[in-house]
Amino acid sequence: MSAARSMRVGAIDIGSNSIRLLVADVMRTAAGGEDLRVVVRAGEPCRLARGLAERGSIDDQIAARAVDLAQVFARRASGLGAGRVLIAATAALRDAVNGEQVAAAIAERTGLPVRILSGDDEARLVYRSVVHGLGFAARGQACVVFDLGGGSTEVVSGVGLAPGRWTSLPFGAVSLTDRFLHSDPPVAPEIDALREAVREILMHNCAYMPQRAPLLAGVGGTVTVLAAMDRGLQSYDPQLLEGWSIAATRLEQLIAGLVSTPRNERGAWPVMGEGRADIVAAGALAVSELIRRFPAGGLMCSTQGLRYGLVRLAADEAASQPDPGESPGSPEGRS
Repeated sequence: MSAARSMRVGAIDIGSNSIRLLVADVMRTAAGGEDLRVVVRAGEPCRLARGLAERGSIDDQIAARAVDLAQVFARRASGLGAGRVLIAATAALRDAVNGEQVAAAIAERTGLPVRILSGDDEARLVYRSVVHGLGFAARGQACVVFDLGGGSTEVVSGVGLAPGRWTSLPFGAVSLTDRFLHSDPPVAPEIDALREAVREILMHNCAYMPQRAPLLAGVGGTVTVLAAMDRGLQSYDPQLLEGWSIAATRLEQLIAGLVSTPRNERGAWPVMGEGRADIVAAGALAVSELIRRFPAGGLMCSTQGLRYGLVRLAADEAASQPDPGESPGSPEGRS
């Protein structure tokens, strides 16, 4: 690459279910090319959204764990030489009455400001990440991308790298589990109630989005579990999962099998990952409703979620050298 400039940056994603770290070298060329090389990626379950719908606030012990994890990840990013590190929070801190206080505690411990992203900003960052990651498969064609998190689900339609319409939906794997799934495994009335609630939200919030999806891509732990099951993997490997397409008929079979399996058995599956066995059934049912709303030949798995969008944003900001005193805002620079 000619006239290439590489910078090492980091991102910490304070999600509703997990806290994730990404440190990457982002290389940009004068011609507008980009190469992102992962230095380290890590994640730990935290469950900031657990019980949030009932209490309206984040539990003190859970908040303390989030602060500790963010500090560990910030130190790790600094130790790896990241010149700029962004910390961003999503639905749990957006919705909680004490979200600002938790963000302030994280900022105080890490020495870094915490951006509580709007649903719109989160959706656009995720869309950019997914399409970049999928590369040629997503360039130049109509796409619908969704990010199923713990407390919210972002859905974006667009063409290639250009997002069109987007929305942030008020459900995620943690919140749906808390609200609907109380049996192990879930029983039919619980499943039906969850499906109906998700279907209604999709009907009202995605009315102006395309009726079909030439390419439907999903990101999040539920999607990677389903893709790993489809591939028969025994461990999580992003290189083997990125861009993997699950046929629609096969997807419904996987979801049915997952939902009907008791939690302790799901937890023993090597691909499940820590802290996901009890919420993945709700996530899988939500995925089922999303593919019914956006019919496609299959669901393409993306492993490049919000933290990838954040490291690209960090590289953009480092390149433009913004005023250090500027108030952190959205990806477009709004406060």
